[in-house]
Amino acid sequence: VIWMEHSGAVEKNTGYSNAKDRVCSLMTSDLCLHLLVFIMVFSFFCFLQFSTNKIADRDGYFHIKFSQLMREHGIIYKLPWMQFAIFKDYFRDHHFLQHILYMPFTFGNLIFWGKCAAFIFAALAGLSFYIILRLCRIKYSFFWVVAFLSSSHAFLYRISMLRVQGISLALMLLCVYFIIKKRYKNLAALAFSFVWLYDGFPLLIAITLIFFLCELFIEKKADFKLLIYLFSGMLAGIIINPFFPSNIESYFFNFGRISSSDTSIQVGHEWYPYNTFFLLKDSAFVFILFFGTIGLVLGSLNKKNYILTSTFFVSLLFMVLLFKSRRFIEYWPPFALLFCAFGVNDLFYSNKENRFVKRGISYCVLSIVVLITGYFTITNFVAARKELKGEPSKDYYKGAALWLKEHTKPGTIVFNTDWDDFPQLFFYNTDNYYIVGLDPNYMYRYNKSLYRTWQDITKGKIENPHKVIVEKFNSFCVLTDNEHKGFIKNANKDPNMRIVYKDKYCSVYSIIL
Repeated sequence: VIWMEHSGAVEKNTGYSNAKDRVCSLMTSDLCLHLLVFIMVFSFFCFLQFSTNKIADRDGYFHIKFSQLMREHGIIYKLPWMQFAIFKDYFRDHHFLQHILYMPFTFGNLIFWGKCAAFIFAALAGLSFYIILRLCRIKYSFFWVVAFLSSSHAFLYRISMLRVQGISLALMLLCVYFIIKKRYKNLAALAFSFVWLYDGFPLLIAITLIFFLCELFIEKKADFKLLIYLFSGMLAGIIINPFFPSNIESYFFNFGRISSSDTSIQVGHEWYPYNTFFLLKDSAFVFILFFGTIGLVLGSLNKKNYILTSTFFVSLLFMVLLFKSRRFIEYWPPFALLFCAFGVNDLFYSNKENRFVKRGISYCVLSIVVLITGYFTITNFVAARKELKGEPSKDYYKGAALWLKEHTKPGTIVFNTDWDDFPQLFFYNTDNYYIVGLDPNYMYRYNKSLYRTWQDITKGKIENPHKVIVEKFNSFCVLTDNEHKGFIKNANKDPNMRIVYKDKYCSVYSIIL
């Protein structure tokens, strides 16, 4: 694709008229660079991913196991494994395409192949970033790819998760390219795919609207075809969907879950903002490039560029979202760097009379930037590697889950004392059912009163908890990690509860009436 896009430029610059000469020129000038970037990006994420034998983030255990079940049994419309959640009887998979893409990785050791899927899709996001720069004729695209790998240790950590981040980032970057190049049909197909991939598809609407409005005000052109094709693709993705029409309700539920200000439900850390000092320190390299580019562009460019302006506002959008929720760290650095790449390219290569270039100090600045980039590449890789190694052991719930599988009947409800226990329990044991998992909102929406009761039990507020567990949750088995001190204290005092399994991570209680 890169060769096809560049063939016209090569013909113009070299005078070649023969197609064979053009191809040979392209191969000799670009093939080695493309191969180097490919090897560098894949090696980087491979070494990062396999610096530990754990899957980054607990939800990854659920996604790879769920993909295996989909491959074996087809589309899944119910999640009985979460007995007291809204998905028990009516499940709408808002990561449907993600689970399809994971299926080829479910034929062997799920942890090993799941980690392979995680680093491959992270690498594909990096390669998408590089390809867009090349297709848009951005100079020094190799440097910007290195900057992508240097941007933030939190970004590297989150994009290495066995979750949707890598795939969604790749598609968002391609969305920008299709908008710039006016590839309307490609944009519609991408919008359709994104709806199947992730219920965060409104982000595509925001990106497209920014480009539309910037082109309207700067170029005085109203490209309504962009909006028509985008919304057509999304509408098709919503309707031509194995979960239609229930998926529409799910979209509204998830949007409400994201925008809710109810702090009484303790959701995952990713929904809360970073400490400001930590964020500035962790993403210092991106902030330096971002605000440095803004300063250079404002002081040097005479003509407004709607593409550059659009990438600025897109990166600004993700920055605002990042200050609200840390989960947007996987999107802000790449889009900030995309703006920087377009800005620096326009500054140095569109404005031939720029004094900064004439003085010849650009090479000095470039050398300093390269050294800084090298420093951040190493430090952020090491920090991301350390965070990956800090994940809970892959065997954290393995012993307890396998014990329950062996000693209880299929369909037995296990009372789990924390919602984030579920992914590993599900990974090792799909014979048993559990109380809740993935997000406490799923239980809260199912039955608010029951959710409060479950909370009180797990926090040690109810003495002799066996009676409530049996009557309210129809469970005679309880699994808890050893951190729930209050619950464990009450359970040990309860004459109707006794420990039947214990290891260094967790315990299993049996309720005897």
